[in-house]
Amino acid sequence: MHSVSHTSRAVKRFGALAVLVDCTTLEAALHVHAHLVERPAAGQVELVPAAQTVLVRFNTVEQADAFMAAPDLPATSGDVRTHGQTATIDVVYDGQDVAEVASLLGISQEAVIYAHTTGHWSVAFAGFAPGFFYLHRHDNVLDVPRRTTPRTAVPAGSVGLAGDFSGIYPRTSPGGWQLIGHTDAPLWDLGQETPALLEPGMQVQFRAVRELVQVSEKGPQQGAIPSADTLVKTALPPALTVNSPGALTLFQDSGRKGLTHWGVSPSGFADPAAAKEANRLVGNSPGATVLENLAGGLSLTALEDTVLALTGAKVTATINQPEGTQPDAGLQAEDPEPFIPLVARSYAPFALKAGQKLTLSPVEQGLRVYLAVRGGFAAPFEATSSSRDTLASLGADPLTAGDQLQLASLPTSVVGNPAPSLPLPVAGETLEVRIIPGPRDDWFTADSLARFGQLAWQVSEDSNRIGVRLLPAETPDTQPPLTRAIAGELPSEGMVPGAIQVPPSGEPVVFLADHPVTGGYPVIATVHPADLRLLAQSPPQTLIRFITEMPQEPIEITPQTLALPITKVQKHA
Repeated sequence: MHSVSHTSRAVKRFGALAVLVDCTTLEAALHVHAHLVERPAAGQVELVPAAQTVLVRFNTVEQADAFMAAPDLPATSGDVRTHGQTATIDVVYDGQDVAEVASLLGISQEAVIYAHTTGHWSVAFAGFAPGFFYLHRHDNVLDVPRRTTPRTAVPAGSVGLAGDFSGIYPRTSPGGWQLIGHTDAPLWDLGQETPALLEPGMQVQFRAVRELVQVSEKGPQQGAIPSADTLVKTALPPALTVNSPGALTLFQDSGRKGLTHWGVSPSGFADPAAAKEANRLVGNSPGATVLENLAGGLSLTALEDTVLALTGAKVTATINQPEGTQPDAGLQAEDPEPFIPLVARSYAPFALKAGQKLTLSPVEQGLRVYLAVRGGFAAPFEATSSSRDTLASLGADPLTAGDQLQLASLPTSVVGNPAPSLPLPVAGETLEVRIIPGPRDDWFTADSLARFGQLAWQVSEDSNRIGVRLLPAETPDTQPPLTRAIAGELPSEGMVPGAIQVPPSGEPVVFLADHPVTGGYPVIATVHPADLRLLAQSPPQTLIRFITEMPQEPIEITPQTLALPITKVQKHA
């Protein structure tokens, strides 16, 4: 693990492009966060405050190295600074666990309500969903454990307690917090210019009420994110219709940057290099909206002449006339086969004329296929992006049969030249993936650290856009496969794409595009950014071996570096 100690804080490398400042207390973490907001480091692009840490993300490896060598941090924790904004939130204190909380603390239910509504709570850091925040008070007396058995569904607006924190569920979701009340405050409203009601540095004042007064909904503010209805009315006529979406087909673009302070993860292309190459081939900007298809099986019919490009996983793409259509002029009725199916080449632009049907076979290599259309696909924007975030349920729903797809704009650029296919995992071969140790490799035994690099890991069927779940290819001598040297619970801290979390099962999970903003399991290592796309292209049963390689030269992550065929494969014995 690459780490440097500065006064009472440890500064640890977190992958190629991030640094974790371990502050030991929440107050110190909030103070460091406020300091870096006011005095950002060179190349700093994002901050993720958490329970005892601040994650600092940079543009290049060189900038992260410079911060590691000489971080500009406050000498002492000082007072936690806020930006002066206070949100007053009305709460009906009728939660299912009020009596339990009172019993755990040895006080009355009235005393619980009084303690929760007296004084201000500080918005500390974002949690597991957009709009969910951990709220903290230095004089908090409502310190209670989470429920032994989490609820499968906590209603939206529920106000809860867990440990030293309070929080409000912005949507219905599973959860183990002790519920003391409910509110109808608009914690996450995409119809507003600023969707999140709260953000780190604000203050919250809870106010007890007998009932919640319903306020009539306001129309979208000027500058608000357009709704799907607005987009449909302003977009061009439909260009394609969906015959079959296959297992899963999503709208994706370059994702949501710089919104972790709202609890919003980046999302976006799971394989950025393949998606951006598809856009280049049809003359779009690199981040234009494409279709991301899982495992093939997608079928579309053109409603007008279009230009498309396929990249990513290897499929056979056939073009047919739909059933019941007449053959082209000049073909004789007695011709035995008036229309011979064509095969569209991947990594090259091709035409799909009005009435023709494009069908993708099941994937033959890799996992995710990208389809770009000249002009880009029109899709509703939510929180600055059209990408479907499968964890946060942001963006348009997955495509279904009968959906009609529109162009975002009329094409203006020329199509690109065909290009070689990007590397993909190969069935029967073990993929070598580079990793950067830490920041929490010291939480594991020496044997586990050795085993982590020695074992061949197998991609689980339970993998998705949130993370690639791994199982040992062979049953290890000990169970679980990776064991900790440090017991107990790790306070939540910021996460990055490629972070390899290890839950108590000892089976690693590699975070992909839809990863949560913060996580509570130790990260043993982080996948090198240029290798992460190969994990996103790894179908179940793919064998993976991790090799340690610290970046030795300044690397700026661009479409070109992401496309480098640097990951080696070896035959699996």
